[in-house]
Amino acid sequence: MPRTLFEHLSPDTGAKRILALDGGGVKGMFTLGMLKIVEAQLRARAGGASGFRLCDYYDLIGGTSTGAIIAAGLALGLSVDELIELYLRLGPEVFGKNSGDGVFFQSKFESAKLRQALRSAMGTKTLGSEDLRTGLAIHTKRIDTGSAWVLTNHPLGAYYDPPAGSDLYPNKRYRLVDLVLASAAAPTFFDEVVIDIEFDEKRRPLQKGYFVDGAVSANNNPGMQLLMLVLEPAYKFGWASGADKLMMTSCGTGARRPRIDGRAFRGSPPGLRGVHALRAMVYDTQVQGIMMLQALSEPRRPWRINSEIGDMKGVCISGAPLLDYQRMDVWLDTKPKPKRRGDPQPPMTALERVLGRELDAHVLEALDFMDNGKKANLELLLELGIGVGKTYVDANYPDPKFDLSEWKPA
Repeated sequence: MPRTLFEHLSPDTGAKRILALDGGGVKGMFTLGMLKIVEAQLRARAGGASGFRLCDYYDLIGGTSTGAIIAAGLALGLSVDELIELYLRLGPEVFGKNSGDGVFFQSKFESAKLRQALRSAMGTKTLGSEDLRTGLAIHTKRIDTGSAWVLTNHPLGAYYDPPAGSDLYPNKRYRLVDLVLASAAAPTFFDEVVIDIEFDEKRRPLQKGYFVDGAVSANNNPGMQLLMLVLEPAYKFGWASGADKLMMTSCGTGARRPRIDGRAFRGSPPGLRGVHALRAMVYDTQVQGIMMLQALSEPRRPWRINSEIGDMKGVCISGAPLLDYQRMDVWLDTKPKPKRRGDPQPPMTALERVLGRELDAHVLEALDFMDNGKKANLELLLELGIGVGKTYVDANYPDPKFDLSEWKPA
């Protein structure tokens, strides 16, 4: 029988499991490919029940941008396959046609199309909905106040249900669609999302919040913030630390260092230079989060950070690991385009080896585009995610010590 929300969130019900999902636009399809393998492995351990969902296993699912879309869907009890179907519709519908230049005059895509696609899965459900079957955390950025917001369905949260007489709108009443849109409102791609924050005694809005993508903070990779969420007493989770008490599966959307030729950067308009600098900042905070979480744990397969510190294998700066942590991702390597027909092909990239075949240079390049909603690209991202998932997930990961007690034979 699935656990209740109380059982997921209570610090007194055993070891805890966190699923952290990065932002990355349509590259969320890659994340879903990896999660398909995680779901299949855990379903097998649960006895093969067709009704098994990742929300039955993970006690807190948190995400930013596309990760928030997936997190909300999983927390509502959707299967990975159901979310894959959503993305196959969402990609062409939302990213099929530009509505603006995406830099100076108008956002590149219409937020209304994204809202419509999400409403089909989330309807009018709120953060306090009883349909949420596990803990949920959505990351966004309130740009007018400069605050990074993390909204959860934990009933003890400070703003989840403020005391009677408060002018603040309770977090539990925010619609999931609005929160997910706020998390996914990537500057240049979508307009900011405006949400009423405070009301007078006649329920007239006194204050509005202006929200953009959670990546415009340190939380595009939400892992570190999720760790703080469950360990910092102010957030009221009160979970215990330790490699046998707390685990985190952290899913990326494919990594590529945002390089640019210096002369090309210098010759670009200021708006484009700002966009590239923002992308570089997002990449840096993602890597910083992975580095810190690996420094506080002993990953089974550590992620390579850079040429200076490598993959940090055997490094745990906290002495004893604070959690069981595993980053799942792949480098979206590119290769030079042939100058002439018949030129020798460069060696296969890591992701080509995962797929078992070579790809054209332009196909590899396009895998990192957050707005490449073409069907062929989505299907390739899914195939790649499934292949990468198989390199991480097996009978030993997720670690069987975090299996649910009812799975174990009597």
